[in-house]
Parts: sequence; structure tokens; C-alpha cells
Amino acid sequence: MRHSFYGTLILLLTSSNALAQHSCPDGFTFAGTLSGAGSAYSALNERRELNLPAGATLDTSYQQATVRARDGNRRSQSNLRAEDIPKGIHISAAGTTSLDRGWAISEPELKQVQSRYRFSMKLSCTPGSSNFDNFGGCDVAVEVCYKPKK
Repeated sequence: MRHSFYGTLILLLTSSNALAQHSCPDGFTFAGTLSGAGSAYSALNERRELNLPAGATLDTSYQQATVRARDGNRRSQSNLRAEDIPKGIHISAAGTTSLDRGWAISEPELKQVQSRYRFSMKLSCTPGSSNFDNFGGCDVAVEVCYKPKK
């Protein structure tokens, strides 16, 4: 009994550390995560935004080459192409796909607001299509990284 308690404790501690890590490519800085969730009966379809750190500069020679813009059920659609992502920004998206759920991202936008950059995207996710699939909601998250100008 005592061993299983410590084993569970170690598993929980290492899991939370793994969740706190990001997947930015080498040479990039983690800016934050855009995220949203829908309920079992209501889809998400909203724009989310985050501010890059004060003083952040962008190496606009970088252009993301590929992007995963959707996954899961057919109701989650996106026409996002990698070349639509602003130069200097790298994104990585994921979301709920089990039980006929799906997610999509689109419409990336980078603005300069006062002395900071603000990045935003439209996030959407859809719950399952049948009553038997509605065991929970849906979610989507986008990790945002930027390549600092040297």
C-alpha cells in the first residue's frame, strides 16, 4: 500500500512537470498558450490573444513551414496555411479528438500595441455529434513561440 502511494505521488509530480514544459524549437522563446474549451453541448468558436513579453523582438527571416490546423471530426474546419502565420512566430496546436470531437485554429494575427506585440488566433472545437458521445466537452490549445531578433 505504501509503495503504491509513493509511486502515484511520483507519477503526479512528474506529470505536472511534463505539462509545464513547452515544445518551442531551439532558438525560440515561449510566449504563452492560447486555449479554450466548449461544453458537451456547445462548441467553442472564439478569438484568443496574448501579449509577447515587453521588449520582445522578432526575427522576421523565419517563416513556419508546416502547421497542423485541425484534427478530429469533419465539423472542425480550417483553411490555415503555414504561410498565414506571421513571420517570426511558431505555433503548435492540439486538442480533443476522442469520442468524435474535433478542433481547429485559424486567422492568426500579429499587431503592435504600444511597445508590445500582440498575437491572436481564432480557436474552435466541437463536441461529439451523438448523445452517446457527449461525455464531456472539447478543448484546443496553441503554444506560441517567437524567434528573437539577434
